[in-house]
Amino acid sequence: MGGWAAVPSGLVVRSGELHVFRVGLEPARQAIAEALELVTDAERATAEAFGRSGDGWAFLSARATTRRVLGWVLGRGPKSVEFCRTEHGRLALVDHEVCFSSAYVGDQQLVAVSLISEVGVDIQDGDVAYGENLHLALTDWEQRLLRRLSPDARQMFFLSLWTRKEAVLRAAGYGLRVPPDEVDVLVEDGAGAVAVPLPDGSGMTEVQVRDLPSGRGTVAAVAAAGPVTALHTWTFNPTFHEAHSY
Repeated sequence: MGGWAAVPSGLVVRSGELHVFRVGLEPARQAIAEALELVTDAERATAEAFGRSGDGWAFLSARATTRRVLGWVLGRGPKSVEFCRTEHGRLALVDHEVCFSSAYVGDQQLVAVSLISEVGVDIQDGDVAYGENLHLALTDWEQRLLRRLSPDARQMFFLSLWTRKEAVLRAAGYGLRVPPDEVDVLVEDGAGAVAVPLPDGSGMTEVQVRDLPSGRGTVAAVAAAGPVTALHTWTFNPTFHEAHSY
């Protein structure tokens, strides 16, 4: 598995490619002010509903960062990036120029972008614990494998499975309407096809999932609802890339 590279100038997202951008979220006062310029009144209201101010800031920062990444990919200013909700509640672009997914934890955010295939991305850190609800998160076989591991190894194994499940269910478009314990994400070498049962019980859909390079105590995965010919992982600097675009 490769690492995270600097985004090349003139990057073009092509059919079949899956691009994941890693961005650092900065809680500095200037960063907060800049983020507030890129979010909507509705998003500010959502942030105010969070119980802790830090959670509200993280939400607004993530929305602003998503607009910056997508604006750079599309060659336009972040303020022109408008979101809507699909029939199943997925966040999408109003003009549907590209498919994307975003996730954040702590001071890190990931934005996955694909030209035509729906995508899902997730990132988790050690704060996620399964406790007594293991049977609600993992399949029977996944549970048995976890219990064979040493106590120290179990948490990282659980995190790797959970991030894959989150990414897969987001890419499939149904989220947690599909019970995670019905989705087997044990793929060889961290990449492969996962069968996802449809919420109405009418059949299955297939999603491609891949683990992402880990860093700074996090685990991450990305998934796509269509074939993936190449996966690219980039480090995105909002200040630099906004100064060299549009």
